[in-house]
Amino acid sequence: MNIMQKFNNFRQKMRKSVNLFKFVKIDFSFFLILFIAIVIGEVKLYLCFVSFLVLHELSHFFVAKKLGYMASKIHLNFFGASLEGLDDFSISDEIKIVLAGPMLNVCVIIFCYLSFWFYPESYEYLNEVLLANIGIFMFNFLPIYPLDLGRIILTLFSKKYKREDSLKKTKKVSICFIFMMFVAFLVSFFFDFNFTLGFVCVNLACLLFKETKGTSFRREMFVNHKLKLIKKGLLERNVYVKSDTPLYSLFKFIDDYHFVNFMFVNDNFETVNMLSEMELYKKSGYA
Repeated sequence: MNIMQKFNNFRQKMRKSVNLFKFVKIDFSFFLILFIAIVIGEVKLYLCFVSFLVLHELSHFFVAKKLGYMASKIHLNFFGASLEGLDDFSISDEIKIVLAGPMLNVCVIIFCYLSFWFYPESYEYLNEVLLANIGIFMFNFLPIYPLDLGRIILTLFSKKYKREDSLKKTKKVSICFIFMMFVAFLVSFFFDFNFTLGFVCVNLACLLFKETKGTSFRREMFVNHKLKLIKKGLLERNVYVKSDTPLYSLFKFIDDYHFVNFMFVNDNFETVNMLSEMELYKKSGYA
């Protein structure tokens, strides 16, 4: 490998690092929670919560990318974190993507309990980690859209109904559950007042009515962005796939550094069709 090749590899790694910062969008309202954590003296728990909340969303992201999808951005705000994007993938893929986040939290929870069992002194260091992951897991498994369990309910409805109708039914289920939680909050006035429950109800209601799409993922099909890169010059790359490969699974091969041609081959490895990257965009309705 010559000096120029090493330099180009280093430049690509640096560009990926810069893109990672662009991938995260932080609202000013998100820092309000930090202020509250400082006031009540729970900064350590807050930092654990934020860290594993981002890891939770990254789990969705990496599984989505593995299946040929790409989230456009992680959005951190007053209500937590989410992956922004459009509604565009198969039902089986959706279930895999949705379950990726909670499975990460389950693995961390199991790790913490095993650490407590074998090394009791680790409790001092891992207690906040355990609480943060239990909280994230339980919160996301409320049957409310767009939380993870709400998305699973949406997916199950989508097997029988159109996506738009499924979203309406899912939102009705969500509204019913939020209403029951709000009733419990009102009842707490007469017994042991629970301010947190009321806050969670408002949080979930805002999430529900803010979210208008059926999911939070997006294919990495930034056509205009790629056209700008082509003007500067891109290397060409051929990717060979089987002739029956679904088009949606091809997007995982697209990056910022190459213009990709897809070569479809039969069982004898003979090329039976060719599809350029731009033709893939057009066939998918994105160009």
